Amino acid sequence: MSDDGWSHALMAASGVPVAAGRRDDGVRALVNEARADGLDRARLAALGGHRAPEVREAIAARPDCPLAIQATLVHDRRASVRVALASSAGLAVAIAGALSHDREPSVLKALARNAGTPTPVLETLAAHRREDVARLARRSLEGAVLGKGTVSVAELEDRAGRQQRAQAPVPGEAPVRARSPRALAPRPQVPPGHGAAGHG
Repeated sequence: MSDDGWSHALMAASGVPVAAGRRDDGVRALVNEARADGLDRARLAALGGHRAPEVREAIAARPDCPLAIQATLVHDRRASVRVALASSAGLAVAIAGALSHDREPSVLKALARNAGTPTPVLETLAAHRREDVARLARRSLEGAVLGKGTVSVAELEDRAGRQQRAQAPVPGEAPVRARSPRALAPRPQVPPGHGAAGHG
């Protein structure tokens, strides 16, 4: 037996997987490809169905992950893949609704933290029986600037207070400062030559 054969036999006997290094390099390369720009739909679908969960996670996290692939990944057996999907900036509304019924708390928490999660889904999570999930969802409903651009009540009240303080008169100054500016009519203009003729 060659030296190479003995070393492989020794590693196998000790429980060290012989091809682990090569497999890790291959998976790492696929993860990098799954994160790359410009992948076509067929390649996205192929990588989205890869047996390595790290590759499926990378596809699930893509903001441009197509709806059909999201619909497959929402049922992935690995919670880490569903967490990546729930955290995605490109999460579809229908998929967010499906994920709100997931049994894995880490998936629900990721969904509650996602700024793109629709308000009705956050309201569902805010009523969840797990207090940690419900608390995160309530925080998102109360204080976050949501994906549609709606602003929290606290933010609106803060803006209103700043506006009132800016318009309030400053003590010791003339009250004119507090007035809103007025548009004045333009001054009448005398055509050239007419003013001088009147005095001659």
